[in-house]
Amino acid sequence: MRNEDQIVSQEPIKVSFGGKEYEIKPLVIKESREWRRKFAEILGTLPLFTNTNTPESFQKIVNGMFMDIPDNVVDLIFDYAKDLPREEIEAVATDAEMSRAFESIIEVAFPLSRAMVGMPGKLSQ
Repeated sequence: MRNEDQIVSQEPIKVSFGGKEYEIKPLVIKESREWRRKFAEILGTLPLFTNTNTPESFQKIVNGMFMDIPDNVVDLIFDYAKDLPREEIEAVATDAEMSRAFESIIEVAFPLSRAMVGMPGKLSQ
């Protein structure tokens, strides 16, 4: 979790891939808005409520969850972190490192959504 000073100073997100540390600059509102649109599109493709009555539909869900979605998440990471050397990182990074990087990006990309969720409690004080 980033502290207030890191947020205010727009300190880069620190991530590690293959034992090497990288920095990701937080996006400004205009760029972040576009990135969130891409995120929402991918989130909308999650096969959570799809019919699995046939082997083909079940296979489609499995492929989506274990092949397509992880690749889409990696694409989202590099869409957010435009300055990172993708080929270099993909040659050494693990899925677990990508997951931690994605979680860090999500924390930075959705502060307004988190503020809205906490708003009812603040208003009732």
